[in-house]
Parts: sequence; structure tokens; C-alpha cells
Amino acid sequence: MVADFRQYYGIDLPIEPTDDDCSRWSLLWYALPRESRTARRQTPELRWSEGEYMLAMAVHALEVIAWQRTKDGQRGRNKPHPLKTPAERAEAQQHRDNALAAREDIDGILGMHEGGA
Repeated sequence: MVADFRQYYGIDLPIEPTDDDCSRWSLLWYALPRESRTARRQTPELRWSEGEYMLAMAVHALEVIAWQRTKDGQRGRNKPHPLKTPAERAEAQQHRDNALAAREDIDGILGMHEGGA
């Protein structure tokens, strides 16, 4: 946030802010552009620009066209998958983290240690 405020607003945040500073910062934080580091970190969809999303769709369309000309394409097998977007990758990572946490909880309840019983 400090770097974004410096880049987009030209202000340095004081070390000991007042209540008025915090109120003003909340308004400025809310108005940060989608290209800001803060916005991209909090919202995975913003990690790619609109152009990057369009490029990913174009790449996938070309892969489908090439696939359609193959024997697999003519038989409807092994269709190419689109590139995973940053939001899809973040969601998959969250699912992995949740599964690992659940496994650790279950192992603890059952008295199992890593590497076996």
C-alpha cells in the first residue's frame, strides 16, 4: 500500500498516523486503480489486464482450431483446455491449502503422525 500511495498519489505515509490520516487513507485506498499492487494482490482477477485475458482467449481459440484438424478433434477426444486464469489458480491453491489443513486436523484427531501411523 505504501508503494501504491507513493506511485499513484505522490504521498508518503507517516509512521504515526492520526485518525484523520486513516480516514483519508481509506478513501484513497478504495480509489486505487485496478493496476495497483494492492488491488492485484487482493483480487486475483486483476492480475491480468483485459488485453491478457483477450490474448489467452485467442491462444485457446487457435489451439481449438488446430485440434479440430487432428484425428482427436474429428473424433471429439482430448480437447485442449484454456489457460488457467490467475483467479482459477488462486482458487485451486486455496482448495489445496484447505485440504492440507483438513488432513492435518484429521491426522491430529486420529493420532497419526506424518509418514505413517
